[in-house]
Amino acid sequence: MNHIFAGSASAAPQADYRYAQSPGALFLPFVTTPQIVHMGLNRLSAREWIQPCPQLPNYQHNKLCARRQLQERVFAFESRSLPAQSELASMLLGHLLADHRAYFRTAERLSWRAGAEVLHWPLPAAAAEPLWNASLWVADDICLLLPGPDGYELVAASLAAPSYWKLEDKIGRPLNQIHGPIPGFREHLAVQMARFFDHLRPEYPVWRSNWSVVGSPELLQRGGAEPAGDRLYLRVERQSLRRLPESGAVAFTIRVSINPLSDLLAVDGAVAALQAGVAAMSPQESRYKSLAPLLPQLQHFFAEHLSATSAAQRPQ
Repeated sequence: MNHIFAGSASAAPQADYRYAQSPGALFLPFVTTPQIVHMGLNRLSAREWIQPCPQLPNYQHNKLCARRQLQERVFAFESRSLPAQSELASMLLGHLLADHRAYFRTAERLSWRAGAEVLHWPLPAAAAEPLWNASLWVADDICLLLPGPDGYELVAASLAAPSYWKLEDKIGRPLNQIHGPIPGFREHLAVQMARFFDHLRPEYPVWRSNWSVVGSPELLQRGGAEPAGDRLYLRVERQSLRRLPESGAVAFTIRVSINPLSDLLAVDGAVAALQAGVAAMSPQESRYKSLAPLLPQLQHFFAEHLSATSAAQRPQ
């Protein structure tokens, strides 16, 4: 049995960040919502705030390595966020113990078990960095936002799996500046998003999704798209937003999963739906999602597999 303590550097687990190994369980947001620029909010039960993750050791290893390498570019906060960080850690601990069978607690530590894998974390979470310590309990990255003079501001974040953005460029800034590079944001979403943050209630958390096709299976992607190798990957974000009742902060969680694009071949209609989603992107959206350099390889994937499907469906 492999015991890993938070902060320790055990042997690296084999990187596996797939949402699911079973094709029928894949999370494919482009099937129902192909648009890139959208709010796409869904009601979320508090019991499903964080999703279980059988590959949690892989995500924790990525977080620890990223923090050692990049320091404040992976975890950063403003001092005014500390009460919200502590509240987030307390709420998350209660949720994991109440709603996730893999977690259990002893007097001095929180533990997680899945098969032969066991993780341990000391309790309580260290007062100096409660958000960082709590973020190690889950696969998700976690951000905290508080109101400021120009709208909600990013005041703390544990971010080890960014999708082509840099924490040091965003920490302390209001959402309108953070989302400014998104094509069409100011015209279509800025007012809607500000209204949502003002009216989000603690008892009604929500979730949304985001997706792209990438050329790398790595979680940590801070710059432009890496040159594609022999494989393409579907990168999906499952995001949640929840108001913390005491501090009034909004907790924003991001669970990134990465599946080889070939996993879609076993799901009826998935490749065609992805093709439609890619075709619906404007050139600006394609560049923003770092997808533009991969389009020739992606189009080849579509042509090869959709033509094979069509041939198989023709009457003999």
